Amino acid sequence: MAVRTLDPARTATPFEATLAQALFDGLYEVRPEGGVAPVLAAGPPEVEGTVARIRLRPGIRHHGGRPLEAEDVVDSLTRVASVPEARWLLGAFATENGAPQIRAVDAETIEIGLARHGVRADLILASAPFAILAGGRPGRRPLGTGPFRARLDGRGGVDLHLWRHAADRPPWLDHVRFEPPQPRDDEVRAFELGRLDGSWWGRSLYGGEPVRPAQTTGTAAATPVLLVPRRAGALRSDAAWGGVVASIDRARLERVGLVPRRSLGAGLPPPDLPRGRARRGTSLRMIVRAGRARALRLAEAIAGMLDERGVRLQVQRMSDARYAAALRRGAWNLRLAFVRPPLPGRGAVAGAALAAAGQPGRARDLVPSLGDRAVAARTARQLDAMVLGHERIVLHHRADLRGVRFDFLGRLGLAELSFARPEEPLR
Repeated sequence: MAVRTLDPARTATPFEATLAQALFDGLYEVRPEGGVAPVLAAGPPEVEGTVARIRLRPGIRHHGGRPLEAEDVVDSLTRVASVPEARWLLGAFATENGAPQIRAVDAETIEIGLARHGVRADLILASAPFAILAGGRPGRRPLGTGPFRARLDGRGGVDLHLWRHAADRPPWLDHVRFEPPQPRDDEVRAFELGRLDGSWWGRSLYGGEPVRPAQTTGTAAATPVLLVPRRAGALRSDAAWGGVVASIDRARLERVGLVPRRSLGAGLPPPDLPRGRARRGTSLRMIVRAGRARALRLAEAIAGMLDERGVRLQVQRMSDARYAAALRRGAWNLRLAFVRPPLPGRGAVAGAALAAAGQPGRARDLVPSLGDRAVAARTARQLDAMVLGHERIVLHHRADLRGVRFDFLGRLGLAELSFARPEEPLR
């Protein structure tokens, strides 16, 4: 998979989220059992009224070798306001002149103004976009405090090296190398011949077995995939949008890697979508980011289904810059959105879906009520986008690679990987 960013607030794929988790720590994290625990913070927030005070753990150093200071944390948290995909989470915090009220009290302490009483500052700060990036913008060598430090090689590959001063503990492996992306068949063949230790695409080209024993590990985490309409022009009316919805058979999308689902997740109702019939002769335009192989395959499958109903869907591949420009201009009718919740829970899934579907204001209003299941259900029902299904993420890997696990957000825990020790011969 191509790596487009090592910015924890901008990850767009499970692979990018996996890398971000390996490089960056948050002030807090959600444990597998559901509790919230401090990581870079020295303890839980000290809350007085609507002000939360957080002290940093002493002795933490980022990948540049310097101590992590409160100003680094403030800069990292406030920069989320410039990230459209993530700034809805700032709805948990009070603002002043449009900026979140986050400031450094001294080198070890920050203060955060909360939007209202009862907001769980530690839970919100445990979300993936609030992982701490020190030293400003991410580049080819971003500065975090995580178990690995990274370097992009300029060709699409990434090298991760052990960071001995990790906040938790150093990883088991000294070095993890991700090769530049290859065509699907080339990658699978390289894995089959033992030239790669893992593949995201498959374990064999023709159904055989790799030269080394292999296993396949998947994630149970849900990544809903949405079909988002631009409710103007050809899809202005409910009948026109309903006709598109009626034309899509979710079961057929299973061939391109989606698990057919109508809702965002367990316990959430499907969106209330309009009904209609496809209008023959209609022409629509779908924009897709170039280099996103799964999205392109999905777009072509949708185009085929609409073609059967007499609707012509033009799929346009675009660079990130052109895609963003087309989005701003409204030069599109349909697009795909992969919902990557920043936290576990129904409210976080619903909020992330709103933001992904271009409704960040509604997502922001939801943040103070993330734990309210009734609010999450109502929000899911009002989502004006079609849930196509849930993305299936699996890793095919050599069998002696231990600790291969995905967390509840679909991220592979790179710090837990290790190789099994060869058995020593009996003497």
